[in-house]
Amino acid sequence: MPKPPPPGPKDPGGPPPDDDTLTTGFYEAAPTEISPPSDKKEPSLDSLIAAEIHHDSTDPQWAEGSQPGVTRVAGEGDTGGPESGDEPPERRPRRSPAVLKVAAVVAVAALAAGAALAYRSHHRKQVLAKGLARARELVYPDTYAGYRDAAAVLEPLVPIDPIEAGAFRSFALAMLYADYRDEAAGQAAEALLLEPERAPVAPPAAYLARAALAVGRREAGTALGFASRPGGGVWAATIQGRLALLAGNPALALPPLEDALKAEPQFPAALALQGDALRRAKRFEQAREAYATALAASPTHPRAAYGMAKLALSGKARAEEATPALERLIADRSATPPNERGRAALHLAALRARAGDRGGAAAAMDAAGVEGADRAWMEKAVTEEELNRTGYRMVAGAPAAFQSASDDDPYEPPPPAAAAPAKVKKDKKAARAKPTAKQKAKPAKATKPTKGKTTKAKTSKAKTPAKKAAAKKTSSRKTTSKTSSTSRTTPAQP
Repeated sequence: MPKPPPPGPKDPGGPPPDDDTLTTGFYEAAPTEISPPSDKKEPSLDSLIAAEIHHDSTDPQWAEGSQPGVTRVAGEGDTGGPESGDEPPERRPRRSPAVLKVAAVVAVAALAAGAALAYRSHHRKQVLAKGLARARELVYPDTYAGYRDAAAVLEPLVPIDPIEAGAFRSFALAMLYADYRDEAAGQAAEALLLEPERAPVAPPAAYLARAALAVGRREAGTALGFASRPGGGVWAATIQGRLALLAGNPALALPPLEDALKAEPQFPAALALQGDALRRAKRFEQAREAYATALAASPTHPRAAYGMAKLALSGKARAEEATPALERLIADRSATPPNERGRAALHLAALRARAGDRGGAAAAMDAAGVEGADRAWMEKAVTEEELNRTGYRMVAGAPAAFQSASDDDPYEPPPPAAAAPAKVKKDKKAARAKPTAKQKAKPAKATKPTKGKTTKAKTSKAKTPAKKAAAKKTSSRKTTSKTSSTSRTTPAQP
């Protein structure tokens, strides 16, 4: 039997091949064979990542499984072939190794980018959480160094989180302004509050910062309004107690301070203010305990150190309880401003002078580092504090080198010095004018008559006004008669 003739050329009019390329994807005809790789340089990874971001995921060239673009093996599912005399099916084009390599690189890059973004987000949250926690630890002692260092820790975190980190940094700077009169810190705090206050819900630290700025400006109503906002915690209650104390009402300051200490029993700011309120209310022993607890938690706390010194100057505490804290403040040149060290030197010099240590008092004044008019005022103030034994009284007229927001006792003028002697002199006159009943009952002593004077003449001071006038007339008559008699007996001169 003769062999069938070899297959002829493709009949253009025959039926179309069994292929879904014509009806699937964005193509109207089967894709042609991709040319083999050339010597051209492959695109960089960055350009591939950028292309991947903008690539259309519905492109059939990137589909998998049974989608178009997968090479079909001849003979699988086909009835025709060279042996059967049918025309073999047209083969699908295979992908170039370069394209597959690019796809693998893009996939790996996408996964790496996603992992990097996830890690960056997690790392960012960790950094913010650690920074805010560290800042809270630094402001807890309520000192100049603590607020300064907390602001420095949060400064690089503000661009990452201008809401939370920005609000808390603003609070630290606002406390530097309120407690230590740092004008630059106050201006920086104002600028940082713009973003937190634009947020849908402002963080509590933003309200505390506004309250602290108002305290520094002596705007009690504004400060109380912001400190009363919810979420402020112990700081809000402490600011409320401070405002009541500034208003001269120690009794009103105690309840919010007690609330703060219930939440944080060792909170130095609330303890020092509680000591001031108790001392002004004459509850000296309780005030001493509050100051001692505050100094144990924050050894260089200015308000607590000054309060203990005032108790010692009033005789309500031992000098040994006050001097260590004052000495620490004076020696802490890097973390305590000059005005606070000057105030501590003033109280320390007064305590040493009262104890008879004149050399130690002079050394304390020298440590303040002031000269001229400031030194003259300091010497005067030391003398007044030393000699005032009735209780502590703030010395008026303090220059800027000695002004402290932590030493804010209200000024009480001393009693007038001339009032007591004038009263005694008046009482003596009254005693002379009005003899007591005992003096009236006492018999008058017999006196020897003198020439030309009688006993009655000596007691003429006790006569009534009418008797005085009569006696004056009588004496004038006697004088007149005596003069006329003299003129009669004396001969006229030529």
